[in-house]
Amino acid sequence: RFRSITRQYFRKADGILVMYDVTAKCSFTAVRNWMSSVQEGIEDGAVVFLLGNKMDTAQRETRNVPKVEGERLAKEYKAVFYECSVMTGYNILEPMVHVARSVNR
Repeated sequence: RFRSITRQYFRKADGILVMYDVTAKCSFTAVRNWMSSVQEGIEDGAVVFLLGNKMDTAQRETRNVPKVEGERLAKEYKAVFYECSVMTGYNILEPMVHVARSVNR
């Protein structure tokens, strides 16, 4: 339902963040469809980030998506890869700075 709407936003975006939950394999599986939609809708020069979130809980809960799988998917879609935690702020600033620097070029 939302995919046709979001493609309109991708078209003019300088940077796009696509995030999945490292403790939920279904989240990672679904992110492939979003990455495909992003690739179809972005213009040249836009930076795409694939973020594996919930690194704060990955220590306590079962980690269901290994880092290497996230890196592989990011490479496949020519995206920049980070693992992060929105809750703790771990690795959140880095992708934002990366987007800001690429926009200023």
